Amino acid sequence: MQAVSVVSRRLLVLEPFAACETLLQPLQAAGWTLQRCTAETFTGDGADALVLHLDQQPGHALLQHLQRTGLACVALLDAQRLRAIDSEALVGDWCFAVLSLPVEIPRLIEVLQQAQAGTRLRKFKSGRQSFQFLGNSGAARNLRKQMDHLSRVDGPLFVSGERGSGKHLLAHLLHQRSSRRARPMRLMNCAECFDDAIVAASSTTTVLLEHTAELADAAQQRLLDYLRAHPRASLVTLDRGELMLAVQQARFSRDLFHLLTAQQLHTPNLREHPGDLLLLAEHFAKKHGATVGRPYRRFSEEAINAMTAHAWPGNVHELRNRVVRALVLAQGRQILAADLGLQPVQIDIDAPVTLEDYILRAERQALNDVLGRYTHNMSQAARTLGVSRPTFYRLLHKHRLR
Repeated sequence: MQAVSVVSRRLLVLEPFAACETLLQPLQAAGWTLQRCTAETFTGDGADALVLHLDQQPGHALLQHLQRTGLACVALLDAQRLRAIDSEALVGDWCFAVLSLPVEIPRLIEVLQQAQAGTRLRKFKSGRQSFQFLGNSGAARNLRKQMDHLSRVDGPLFVSGERGSGKHLLAHLLHQRSSRRARPMRLMNCAECFDDAIVAASSTTTVLLEHTAELADAAQQRLLDYLRAHPRASLVTLDRGELMLAVQQARFSRDLFHLLTAQQLHTPNLREHPGDLLLLAEHFAKKHGATVGRPYRRFSEEAINAMTAHAWPGNVHELRNRVVRALVLAQGRQILAADLGLQPVQIDIDAPVTLEDYILRAERQALNDVLGRYTHNMSQAARTLGVSRPTFYRLLHKHRLR
């Protein structure tokens, strides 16, 4: 952590925090400036980390708000509550670390310093964000072809997919390629309000609709009337399956559903294109490693096995978060499974390891290296490896990388 300049240490403490009051004075003595806040009022402006006490699984609204702030969060929970809360999912998707109470002060301070580095890494990343949908699998290639077509088509678009699979990314990519790219996108959270002015903006720019299934009946009718009068409106509906369920339960207008879903795009989950897993992990590691002042680190064989065995319920969003965390925590020359917050996979030490096994691993590593460098230029990737283009594609198919 020597590369992180500690000019200030501003720590947000999310209320209620009564069960952990004894921790506050030692944190102040260690140089942290504390600011209490609530789930409704806190922002990430000027803060370095956030600490909160969990006595139950946090709600989706709080987690989404936390994600928007870009703050690395350290969650504290009582040992007896550890089994009731999915701490592994929290670390993968939302929190930098989850610590069990009682916690030793030196350990808490160390983790908060690491979280501070994580916050700076996230904010640096968001400030220089460039949008691209990476992947050389068939699923990723097909999705890019669909985007090329849909970016030239007017009218509502329905983007569906699991949490963390890239729905917002696709929406930004489509907007950047459209004729409306000169104007900033607008976002409307339908669970909070229905704003006619935002909907009307879809005549000149892209409007993203989130939590559309939560629209009240009156708001559904107003949106339906607007779309019937403006069939070319650029409304992009982001959905994880809630909208179809609402239609089936008669909570959402079928007529409105058909208008919103006239054109559809589905983001594949990471399990559908496992060949892109290491490519994406390498991309995140290379892109953000220099930010924390660390030389580029490869993923150890242990880490690769752990990533391959993991189910990735949070998809690419979870992968990115785990790699960012690993960049901060890694101490050796390689990223280990523990740095990613994953359990090492038990390998049968008696299983024979042949020369062919080593050759296969070397081939896969070489392919991922050139794919990360020449994502959109397969000819150059083949030339770099010194093989013909047909041989290169044969190797991609052999290793399930396309």
